[in-house]
Amino acid sequence: MIAAPLPSTETQRLAALHGTSLLDTPAEPSFDDLTRLASQICGTPMAVISLVDQDRQWFKSRVGVEATETPRDIAFCAHTILNTEVMTVDDARCDARFHDNPLVTGPMGLRFYAGAPLDIGMGEHIGALCVLDTVPRQLDDAQREALAALARQVVAQIRLRDKVIALQEATARQSLFEQQLQRFNEEMQTLVALRTRELQQARDRAELYFDVAGNMMVVTDVTGRIERANCRTGEVLRRPSSSLRGEDWFDLCFPAQERAAARAFFTGLIDAGSNSSRRFHGRVMTSDGQFRTVAWHTTRLVDERGLGIGLLGMGEDITDRLEAEEHLRRTLDELERSNMGLQQFVHVASHDLREPINSILNFAKLLARDRHEADSERIDRYIDFILRGGERLRTLVNDLLSFVRIDNSEARLDRVDLNESIEDTRQVLSDAIEKAGATLHADPLPAVRGDRTLLGLLLQNLVSNALKFHRPGEAPVIRIRSESDEHELRIQVIDNGIGIADGFHEKIFGVFQRLHARSEYEGTGLGLSLSRRIADMHGARLYVESEEGRDSCFVLALPLSACLPTAPPRMAAA
Repeated sequence: MIAAPLPSTETQRLAALHGTSLLDTPAEPSFDDLTRLASQICGTPMAVISLVDQDRQWFKSRVGVEATETPRDIAFCAHTILNTEVMTVDDARCDARFHDNPLVTGPMGLRFYAGAPLDIGMGEHIGALCVLDTVPRQLDDAQREALAALARQVVAQIRLRDKVIALQEATARQSLFEQQLQRFNEEMQTLVALRTRELQQARDRAELYFDVAGNMMVVTDVTGRIERANCRTGEVLRRPSSSLRGEDWFDLCFPAQERAAARAFFTGLIDAGSNSSRRFHGRVMTSDGQFRTVAWHTTRLVDERGLGIGLLGMGEDITDRLEAEEHLRRTLDELERSNMGLQQFVHVASHDLREPINSILNFAKLLARDRHEADSERIDRYIDFILRGGERLRTLVNDLLSFVRIDNSEARLDRVDLNESIEDTRQVLSDAIEKAGATLHADPLPAVRGDRTLLGLLLQNLVSNALKFHRPGEAPVIRIRSESDEHELRIQVIDNGIGIADGFHEKIFGVFQRLHARSEYEGTGLGLSLSRRIADMHGARLYVESEEGRDSCFVLALPLSACLPTAPPRMAAA
């Protein structure tokens, strides 16, 4: 057995691993789903997410494996972290590094291993996503690529987990700040109330707090004219704090159309009666016309008779925090949508992958059983069934990979001439168009801002469906045209096919959704789901207008801002 050498950056690698705070934590569904999907795609009974520590490898997630960790010196993953690509061992008994490894010679009887390193950043590999089997096997290119893609998803889950922890810590800090601010406010109220012979000393203390406070502090009279503002207020408003005294707060911090409403709100604070303290969020305008959001805590200032003489406002500029929270909310919403889709994806993919595999195995068994007794016609029939099952399996795996790639990519925003995209589609589907005797008409279409490859794939899927779902005995006629209003540009793909009942207009865009048996119409049920995802990436809508037994019209509704002016015609070559 040959133990794996330590990486040249082992100290930094271990620091990155320990920085994730993942070791010895409970199982989490988001990691278990990815491990299960790796096992199903690669067809192995075992799969683990292994984190390689100083003296051990610990399994964050495992399928088909009882152990929670093993010594590092016998870990296959200790070799994987030395690579940047997927490492495979087709038969461990024939590999000098592992042929006498206890995992191979012992009760586990390990024979096959494939692992993709988990690159946490800066080239530091903290572990691997790997699949295992007790029999020799090989992965094809599609399975290797899928395993690498799932490893990247494991890293994405680790990073998202770090962000959630960071948000929880930020919330705790915010709560502490509010408690400190409340105590500070109570102290200020006490100082204002104690108008005694120690008034000058208390005022000196208040002024010290006022000037060095890390948040905005503003004192105004009952009309809203600034009597005093600290340095932080000047920083937020992007004005020298010394220039603020005597300025009207509303003329300074609000556009003209908002000043009346702001003054009315201010008057309500001054006339608050017994409710002398208020908390609210508001926005202020800086000297360069930008707006900042401030969390205010205001206190009504009163004289000895209890009459209002002004307002003390303490504020925290929370603009950056709100933007970060909104970004995190969108990220969490997207993750929730992705996780729900992944659960459905795993469930349906496992079912749809099993069907062609079972077909291949069953007819292979029949071929093996009858090969000496059956006539050539029966043998040819068995072989034909096996080939069809293989073709279905390959088509399904290719569509699955396309779905994973699109779900983990971002759309490029380039100029896309839709007329060229239609011509590309016509060439790609030329054999299918000729075979169906179809006619494809395309009106002049505009240029848009988007991803040429993804929009081309969307149009290709819609035209391919129109060719596939045509009425028996009637040649398909497909027309592509555009229309627009003040909000949207709509690209329409219209066919003369079998139509779609009202109740299935949304269902057809789900993953693996088919309205007809495969014996009637071929397909994996991924095309329209891919197309809907592409539309979402472009901020567009994809929907269908149809009735059962009548024509269908698929509509890609892009925001009007995506429409570009038509390029001037080029001069023809002499």
